Amino acid sequence: MDITEALTRLKALPYQDMGFAKVDHHRALRKGFPEVIFGQGKTPEQIAAIAREILTRSDKLLATRASPEAFAVVKAALPDAVYHPQANVITLDRAPASVRRRGVIVLSAGTSDIPVAEEAVITCELMGNE
Repeated sequence: MDITEALTRLKALPYQDMGFAKVDHHRALRKGFPEVIFGQGKTPEQIAAIAREILTRSDKLLATRASPEAFAVVKAALPDAVYHPQANVITLDRAPASVRRRGVIVLSAGTSDIPVAEEAVITCELMGNE
């Protein structure tokens, strides 16, 4: 291929345009963790489609603000997905077990903060922290 075509392909390489979402496949290279799905405002089918796409190049999945309905659609497509109802988070971790990097403390001011605290704990653990 010529230089112009190569540059065009390289420019779009890290992103997959799904029409309703752009998946950043190089986020893990830049940030140390793959793209995260913010589920609020997306249909269950969109969340499942994005999840499948992320998992084509990653061994971890995190979808926040996810409803039980969204989880049902994701679970049908990805049977090893896990739903955390207190935090409204969907996770999937196919990475081999590794040593935890650092300890993190999550504090909550009260019972109304528990869902956000749970989301923070799940996120920290999925990112390899204790």
